[in-house]
Amino acid sequence: MIDDSKGDARGRVSTRMSGAITVGRRRSTVAVRNISLGGAMIELPTPPDEGTRIRFETETTGKVDARIVWVIGNRCGLVFERAAEMPAGRAAAIA
Repeated sequence: MIDDSKGDARGRVSTRMSGAITVGRRRSTVAVRNISLGGAMIELPTPPDEGTRIRFETETTGKVDARIVWVIGNRCGLVFERAAEMPAGRAAAIA
């Protein structure tokens, strides 16, 4: 599981991880700005539209299905379809 003990009141942990999203057959590299058990804020040159279903992936989370819930400029928020579950060793990588 993500160790959210070092996060803010909502369980978000600031990060400088890189990751990827896949929309259909298109894969894009993203910067992960924060992450929690329920979602993440990512940054990329051309974010998908709000409501788009994606596959989110980092070394820490593995592949997680998600949906874009907001877009502002080159950042967007996503909500995981299921809470992110990770082995304890991976959770330490976020902190």
